Amino acid sequence: MRRHFEYGSASNHYVTALYHAAAERGVDSARLLELTGLTESVVNKPDQRVPAEKLALFQKLIWDDLGDESMGLSGYRLKSGSYYMMGQLTVQKSSLGQALALGARFYNLLTDDDFITLHKDKEVVRLIIRPTKMHLDPDHLFAEICLLAWHRYASWLISDILPLTETRFPYPPPNHIGEYHYLFPGVHRFNHTELALVFPVHYLERPVKQNAASLKAFMSRCPLELFRQYKADYSLATELKLILSKAMSNGNGTIEHCADKLHMTTRTLMRKLKDEGTSFQQLKDVVRRDKAIFFLGQQGLRINEVAEKVGYSDPAVFTRAFRNWTGQSPRDFRQQLLTDSEA
Repeated sequence: MRRHFEYGSASNHYVTALYHAAAERGVDSARLLELTGLTESVVNKPDQRVPAEKLALFQKLIWDDLGDESMGLSGYRLKSGSYYMMGQLTVQKSSLGQALALGARFYNLLTDDDFITLHKDKEVVRLIIRPTKMHLDPDHLFAEICLLAWHRYASWLISDILPLTETRFPYPPPNHIGEYHYLFPGVHRFNHTELALVFPVHYLERPVKQNAASLKAFMSRCPLELFRQYKADYSLATELKLILSKAMSNGNGTIEHCADKLHMTTRTLMRKLKDEGTSFQQLKDVVRRDKAIFFLGQQGLRINEVAEKVGYSDPAVFTRAFRNWTGQSPRDFRQQLLTDSEA
């Protein structure tokens, strides 16, 4: 059974592969691992899962230490910031097809002419990745990260999931194949002749819905964004609810704070939410409601404490708001929870 972590969990395989790959390149892996809040005791423990945010931080620390986003696993040196620079170039394009073509061109300038290639036919597109020295990546770490990076970025660009017809791997099924079912949903082709994402060709015409401001927010979550479970919603509303949930825990859920986190003005934030058919206040109420329901299930908290935790200094105002959300008072709702649990 998977343990619950705020941003999901990841296979120990990735921590172990990162640890050894970095150590082989002269990095003090134990020190960097400790900076994430983990210890060497998690290494080589295939059945142990780790918080995705700690895994992502570990990878980021290794990137920074080596100054190489390929971590020496590809045969190319991809300097820190390469992925972000690709994003800055491509987020300006009008369609996904144009963005992917320019992104491939950017990486081919850094490496070889055919490191990233796009092949189209009448029904599907193959985005093929060709690392020159596959023997440097025995755990397929760089191969997987490349596939994840391109898929997650493409999905984010169009604010929708890019469905994968197939994901192709030029190696046998790995021991951590269980992770593939949510990292790469769809058909898996192992022992293939290419490392590639295959998706419907008509998605190339989908418009890019992001901009330079939202790019900063996306990149600030990388590489965490790569290892999180396959998201079904890349909308601004979903992003804002995540920010609000965390901000409220710290006593800061203002529109100014959220706009700053999203690297946009409050006016731009309100306009974009309106385009999605919602508003800041509506989303804030949804987050408050969900948090209130969670806290009401904690019998050790008084109603006024629950009110404070969701941003209400006056319990009476909280009670009125909660009644509007659910049709019940907080006290009656808690009693119903208790009754249901005893039934």
